[in-house]
Amino acid sequence: MEISKLENIIEAVLFISGEGVELGRIADMFEMDMGTAEKIADNYMDKYNFEGHGLKIIKYNDIYQLTTNPEYADYIAKFAGTKKPMNLSNAALEVLAIIAYNQPVTRSTIDKIRGVDSFGPLDKLVTREIVEEKGRLDAPGRPILYGTTNEFLRIFGLKSIEEMPELDAFQMSLENFVKDDDENEIK
Repeated sequence: MEISKLENIIEAVLFISGEGVELGRIADMFEMDMGTAEKIADNYMDKYNFEGHGLKIIKYNDIYQLTTNPEYADYIAKFAGTKKPMNLSNAALEVLAIIAYNQPVTRSTIDKIRGVDSFGPLDKLVTREIVEEKGRLDAPGRPILYGTTNEFLRIFGLKSIEEMPELDAFQMSLENFVKDDDENEIK
């Protein structure tokens, strides 16, 4: 089968799925190995996205999804009469960062790092399916371990958790920001 026909089939499958399609399903559909299927899907994604359509193909954790191009989000919201998605609170972002960089992690560890109870923000992250239970710690009480989901990767535009910025670099950047802000303070 010609590559262009394979690409058209991938596009059609992504369109009708409405959600992400795992690379394994694409490989099975074409009866080919994962490496070849990934090369075809990645090349098509790059070509499709380069052309600047109103839709975009994204990839996260070997899952491909056809989405609207974020560049047109305001127009889509205006047309659909919907509001922009609600932003996460600072507390939820703080909890999310702790989980993302320490996963899998228990709520008690999150609470210790933050210095306050994290039940509310953690519950919102679980409800929004940005964070999920990843198992239980083999310790007294068997506390729940939390980690990020594919939805987290999709929202933040990451292909995998390994693409997250190094914590040291992020922390140094934050420290420089605070230092610059202190220097510009009116006395």
